[in-house]
Amino acid sequence: MRTLLVTLSGTHGTGKSTNAGRIYYLLNGSGRKFSYLRHQDLLDPFGFIVRRAARILHVDVNYLERSTPVRILWSLYFLVIYCPILVGGIGLRRRFGYSVVTDRYIYDLIVGFWGNRQRVPLEHLLIWVLPRPDISFVLEAENSRILAARPEHTDDFIRNEKRLYNRLADHFGLKKISTSESMQAVWKRMAADIESSF
Repeated sequence: MRTLLVTLSGTHGTGKSTNAGRIYYLLNGSGRKFSYLRHQDLLDPFGFIVRRAARILHVDVNYLERSTPVRILWSLYFLVIYCPILVGGIGLRRRFGYSVVTDRYIYDLIVGFWGNRQRVPLEHLLIWVLPRPDISFVLEAENSRILAARPEHTDDFIRNEKRLYNRLADHFGLKKISTSESMQAVWKRMAADIESSF
């Protein structure tokens, strides 16, 4: 039986987790076997260490991220922890007949590094090694809605992030989905696109 890997990307505040969770329940409710994978959980441990180190050293976290030692450590983390867990986790789920939906993937990681004016360490290797999604959505929303959900961000930050996600979608051929409609309409359209991919 064919299984799918579905990813949801997009700027902060567009509802990646909410929409991924709802799609997961809708597809399972229709008789499909889907597993929900939280991609961000694989990045949080090392990201926390970097942020903590920046605070202790009294330096900007973006400056620290761009330093050669941290980029080398990121590379080791990707090779030893991130890739084995992600590739193995997706592979096991699919082996047992489960499709996978994840609310973040390598695409959000790429945009995060682009926003800091750099590339993901080992980016080409990661793209080659990680399972290729069968369908990937990039969620879009109006600036006012994003700022209401994420008031800690500025309008300039959101505009720049949306520009990066548009560039990402064009580069990788990802499907853009506007979330300005009702949530039910968004879920219905996404579920229909996923069903048509089986």
